[in-house]
Amino acid sequence: MLARAISKTKFEDPRQDEGGLASVDTSVIFEQLVHKYKARTRPIEVDFRELVQWVRVGDQQTHLLHPYPAKLLPHIAHFFVRATTLVKPKTVVLDPFCGSGTVALETSLAGCTPYVADANPMALLIARVKTTPYAPDELKAYAAKILASARRLRTAPTVEIVNEHLWYAPEKKARLEILLRAIRENAPAQLLDFFLVCFSVLARKISYADPRISVPVRLRDKEAYSDPVRDRILERLAWLDSVDPLSEYSKICEWNIERVEVANTTNPKRKPALVVGSDARKLRSPDATFSKQLPAGSVPFIITSPPYGSAQKYIRATSLSLNWLGMASPAKLKSLEAQSIGREHLPGTSEIAYEDLTSDLRSQIKRIEKANPLRARITFTYLQEMRSTLAELARVCARGGRITLIVGNNQVAGQLVRNDKYFTEFLIEQGLELELSMLDDIKSRGLMTKRNRTASVISRESVLVFYKK
Repeated sequence: MLARAISKTKFEDPRQDEGGLASVDTSVIFEQLVHKYKARTRPIEVDFRELVQWVRVGDQQTHLLHPYPAKLLPHIAHFFVRATTLVKPKTVVLDPFCGSGTVALETSLAGCTPYVADANPMALLIARVKTTPYAPDELKAYAAKILASARRLRTAPTVEIVNEHLWYAPEKKARLEILLRAIRENAPAQLLDFFLVCFSVLARKISYADPRISVPVRLRDKEAYSDPVRDRILERLAWLDSVDPLSEYSKICEWNIERVEVANTTNPKRKPALVVGSDARKLRSPDATFSKQLPAGSVPFIITSPPYGSAQKYIRATSLSLNWLGMASPAKLKSLEAQSIGREHLPGTSEIAYEDLTSDLRSQIKRIEKANPLRARITFTYLQEMRSTLAELARVCARGGRITLIVGNNQVAGQLVRNDKYFTEFLIEQGLELELSMLDDIKSRGLMTKRNRTASVISRESVLVFYKK
């Protein structure tokens, strides 16, 4: 396999970059893949785990600081940001759908500046924390102070949680509220986000939400389950009834501080992610006011995995954290979801503007509409919003720069929606050219999900690289 051959012959001995990170310049691999693609003009099958086999699968750096649905494979982000022909040292890398910050962290570790945007404020919080080089000793000292305060406190403000009776026994919720009060009263401003992210991990972990499912679904024992499954469920339910929230929070802080220490050892000078907005269609300069547009032609490299449409419910998946941290009350969750591209809910009055579509896309939307009018409107809205997003990315991309998309296709009402094809057409409209197209199997269960009964499991993704002349 090309990827295996290249990685073994070219990059056995990693060099050290100025930040102290053992790194491999993947430029030669990228250039050979481009050459092969141009010779055959069809997508190249790759395995990014083999392509950058020096990156371990699993817990590494601060990637697993916090759970998040459908995380991007770190190997993909690492491969691109470590290619110096694509990303020059100390330049900017933008991820406009940053999720939990996989691209941001790999960018930061590479000594570059990560720009991030996302409609989910929880995603932005996690991305900032993952990329911040906190002082571990300071974190340890304040963790002890928070826990001591939480053990003394007896009352705390009530936090409104969506369907809280499903997720917490009253006494457990009260103890979480006391811990949250202790965090807010004791953590200094520069460390508060770290301790809030740790609290978010705890709030989900000791809830009655099934840990196997990204969106909150009550964990229940059912007779229909096999004996081994029932045993595991009963064991977890017993643990939830007996767990001490403060002891568990102490462990989470300890584990995450260790992750920060590892990342600091790798690159102690890494730069925290800078937020450039909450809407990928309207990117802003990274300052406190967001009063100005992100300048045209200012970003040399963009890499992102856009929402696939009918694949993940990001707001619902993080709803408990959003409630606990005051980012969205239960009543505001729906309006926050309405700001997300790829959402499920649309106004009843929304219509399909067929005159805005190419003949191919018009035919597909009409076929979907015949089977399911709502899905047709959702798909049309998604693709139109992605067209606007890609126009914005083309605007901010520098000449000679690149836009890399990690894209999944999905079934909608029996129709395969070729997001890879449509996104390519949208960017070609903006004057970019497709430089490289790759296909990789999705091995993580986090991405192999479907969002509604008309959708399908997504098992492969396209990795598309566009060049701006």
